[in-house]
Amino acid sequence: MKSKGAWTLFLLAATATVFCVPLAYQLQLRYQRETISHFGLLPSPLVRLLTLEFKGVTADYLLLKTISYIGYKLLEKERLDEKEWEQVIAMLDRITDLDPKFWDPYLLAAMTLPWDAGKLDEANRLLKKATRARPEDFRPWYLLGFNAFFFEKNAKKAAPYLRRAASLPGGPDFLKGLAARFSYYGGETDLGILYLKSILPQTTDKALRRHLTKRLAALTAMQTLERAVKAFQAKHGRLPKDLDELTRYGIIERIPSDPYGGRFYMLPNGRIYTTSKLVQKQKQASPQADE
Repeated sequence: MKSKGAWTLFLLAATATVFCVPLAYQLQLRYQRETISHFGLLPSPLVRLLTLEFKGVTADYLLLKTISYIGYKLLEKERLDEKEWEQVIAMLDRITDLDPKFWDPYLLAAMTLPWDAGKLDEANRLLKKATRARPEDFRPWYLLGFNAFFFEKNAKKAAPYLRRAASLPGGPDFLKGLAARFSYYGGETDLGILYLKSILPQTTDKALRRHLTKRLAALTAMQTLERAVKAFQAKHGRLPKDLDELTRYGIIERIPSDPYGGRFYMLPNGRIYTTSKLVQKQKQASPQADE
């Protein structure tokens, strides 16, 4: 009888686990989604008033919730919609209002808003806020210069930002030449690789680090193809008709894959781009999700 009772309890516990674990997971997801839209989205003066002398701790907590929210979306291969990105921006504003010298939220803005949300102006606004709060830090000026060159294709606009970054302590050596000689690094792809390599050592959040590492892998693959196109042109006096000619003529062994799931292709000027636009393909909703 005791043995039968023990087995009954075991079966009841196993059944409860089967039903409760998915429920707990769904509750966790609901909580993660909701944390982006409550306390941290209150007006900044009210948030500052409510946090009393714990502004720094609150800023840390809100940033952790924001990174967790974005990280969950990235890991699930989902894309934030316009409203969700606006909420992320509002959270970053509240965090930097609570603790203006806190570097991590500015870095998060630079790493996600222009790349994943197409919100370059918002990223630059937050970086300019960082220049005022951290006047001796070269990094916000460096990132502003990168954005002007990489996203806006405006070297003239980028140069003053990079000169300012180069004049501040702690800047990498290549900044001194970069402000004056963009061509030294070839183009946007090469600069993007340098940029990510300089940022990755400062990125401690695991989800964001994986995200940036994937972006670096994509840019490195594009760089490999662009260099192969130049080698083909130097050898044959023309651009290849398509990327497959690079392998047929023995310039490279194979076409690298896009870690975002897209397909690389060549622009008329020989530059390389990808159908993924360096954004992870959105995860298809399962039939159960619509029930």
